[in-house]
Amino acid sequence: MPHGSNIKEYSRDHRAWIQDGKKFRNIRSSKAFIWPKDGRNGSKWGRMKDILQDKGPDIHIAISADKMDYMKNRQSRSRWSDWTCLDDRDKDLSMSSKKYAPWTCNGALGGRAPGLSYDFRTRKYGKYNKYMWTDVKWQPEPNGKHLYPEAFRSFTGDWYQDTHYIPLARRYEHW
Repeated sequence: MPHGSNIKEYSRDHRAWIQDGKKFRNIRSSKAFIWPKDGRNGSKWGRMKDILQDKGPDIHIAISADKMDYMKNRQSRSRWSDWTCLDDRDKDLSMSSKKYAPWTCNGALGGRAPGLSYDFRTRKYGKYNKYMWTDVKWQPEPNGKHLYPEAFRSFTGDWYQDTHYIPLARRYEHW
């Protein structure tokens, strides 16, 4: 693979876009709507069902210096689900929604009320409780026939694995 340049990342400290140590100013940034997947209902009809049932993750805004870099600047899974207290190892380059989309921080304007985290068990945002799933790994699509995930993480950050699920790669080792 040929070597390519890193993407431009916005530095709040320098108030400029930085790529490979070089500052870029006066760049017209592009914004994109990102609808993250939680691993469940990944098909088009499944996502439409989520809208009608008011389930699934919120749509977010990503900002990037180049139009095609928006996927690299999207929010991390721990950020959009608001579980950064358990998993903050990914560098988060996403923008602040308070500046570019202030209605998202106000429940009266159609946004989500502050202090709610995504519950992967109910697939809705809610207040912290000890029965919440803070992350989940579903079986590969189509996963509509599976009622329970392959693994989930509890409120305390501990992972629990379904012992009846055998990954596809390991299934063929037993033959």
